[in-house]
Amino acid sequence: MKKSIKAIGIIAAMGIMIACAYLLGTTQAETITEIQTVTETREVVPDGYIPFNDDIVDMNTIVDFTATEYGLQLYFEDGSGYFWER
Repeated sequence: MKKSIKAIGIIAAMGIMIACAYLLGTTQAETITEIQTVTETREVVPDGYIPFNDDIVDMNTIVDFTATEYGLQLYFEDGSGYFWER
């Protein structure tokens, strides 16, 4: 008899817990929707694009370099060079 009362109690407790879980799952809080506008524009640079100007050295054209305590000497394919002082 004790086993059947215990089993009925466990089944009733599980049923109550399932019902409460269902009720908690179906109730929802108020959804707040926030609309944001984009005011910043960004420049998209494609891969492999290198703007060549006086400030940029194309590292693909360097054939050799020499490093000293005073700076770095870069040697290019066309025979020219660039010295970067420390």
